Amino acid sequence: MRTARAPQLSTAFRLSGIDFDLMGATRRIIEGSLGVVPGERVLIMVDRARRDVGISLADAARNTGAQAVIFSLEEYGERPMRHLPPSLEEALSEAQASILLAGFDDGEMAMRYELLTLVRQLNLRHAHMLGITRRSMIGGFTVDPSRILDATRGLRMRLRPDSVLRVRSAAGTDLEVRCSPAHRWAEHVGVIRPGRWEHLPSGGLVTSPTSIQGVYVADASVGTELGASLGSLERSAVRFEIEQGVCRAVRGGDRSLDRHLMDFMRREPSLDRVGLVIFGANIGIHAATGEVSSDQNLPGIHLGFGATYPEQTGAVWNARTQITVTSSTSDVDLDGVPVVRSGRLLL
Repeated sequence: MRTARAPQLSTAFRLSGIDFDLMGATRRIIEGSLGVVPGERVLIMVDRARRDVGISLADAARNTGAQAVIFSLEEYGERPMRHLPPSLEEALSEAQASILLAGFDDGEMAMRYELLTLVRQLNLRHAHMLGITRRSMIGGFTVDPSRILDATRGLRMRLRPDSVLRVRSAAGTDLEVRCSPAHRWAEHVGVIRPGRWEHLPSGGLVTSPTSIQGVYVADASVGTELGASLGSLERSAVRFEIEQGVCRAVRGGDRSLDRHLMDFMRREPSLDRVGLVIFGANIGIHAATGEVSSDQNLPGIHLGFGATYPEQTGAVWNARTQITVTSSTSDVDLDGVPVVRSGRLLL
């Protein structure tokens, strides 16, 4: 098969100076999460806003003895990109590992779905990094994935099939989550196997609850393109009132965001249902960044409305998309025993 030709990058793609913090984070992604070894080929798909970070990832891959190729998404058409370009499909077929590093864009869901389908078909190890900036990348990779794996498994050992979680926060969260013996807790620890993909940064457990009731206050970040543009919710926290697993009301300090969230949840069936409970356990993250891809790994409980990822959780219902909402700090009791206090894991 003919090798896809990567575009020539301009000098604007060069890092100015040496960013040691970023170098450490990208090394952990390439070596720890993707497990890249000499002789492999790594494909890095990056948008214009994150090109410097893409270069650092490529440098980390080359330092292991691997071949790294950077593709700038804007050189393949206008954004949002509705479908995966054939040249990228061809390049993926010759790679062993891949990274998508781009901003949130609701119009690119179909393209991302095509990409993840290819990841499974081609048996790639894929890092999915949406909305990630230098700040959240460094914050999410302050410790090696092996340490996050140990913390996550220590937490999982304490969970029973029918465990009850009680979540409270100073912002107003007061939530009860009941687990189901029929549903699994899936690990997301940032160690990616062939044919698999994972959101990075990572670090936590996810399940689909059998019952969830109460109030959840998101004061860190929310998903979707609008949520990414707003950033931190520290001054405009959003209150989700949940009855029998369904969001009945959204109330916050930003009315436009409230309307956007309710409209999003009404877009398709089951998008107003809590599909996932995310138990963040990345012990290297100590504060919210306003970027949901990082904040959902902060020790504590976060929620996903919509998709249940039934292949991982065993849930019997699903939705085509999802919106994730996160909290900056929370207290979590597991079967009456404190396991998180003020965003710190007590293990």
